[in-house]
Amino acid sequence: MPPRRVTGLQRQVFALYRRALHLVQSKPLENRPAWFAFVSHQFRHPSLGGGLKRKDVSAIEHLLRRGDKMIETYGSPGVKNVVVPEEAHDWPQNWVAKGGKEGLGR
Repeated sequence: MPPRRVTGLQRQVFALYRRALHLVQSKPLENRPAWFAFVSHQFRHPSLGGGLKRKDVSAIEHLLRRGDKMIETYGSPGVKNVVVPEEAHDWPQNWVAKGGKEGLGR
């Protein structure tokens, strides 16, 4: 069976996720675990878009606009850290931040 075609809206979501991950790379190494947990929470939590159906186009477009504004806001050099919601603390701790493990207390 051939792979499913990716819609334009899905490409926009993937591009937003890539931009969010690039934003994390620009943050200090010791704060990156919180940033990764925050980005994961924003994309996966059911109340923030993690439970949307493919046909919820207006909701997806709204969340894309909201995500663009968040990346613009959090991308400023003055923002160094982020407060992670309690339910987002389940981020797996075996990831390797770009730039190495130093500064992470390991």
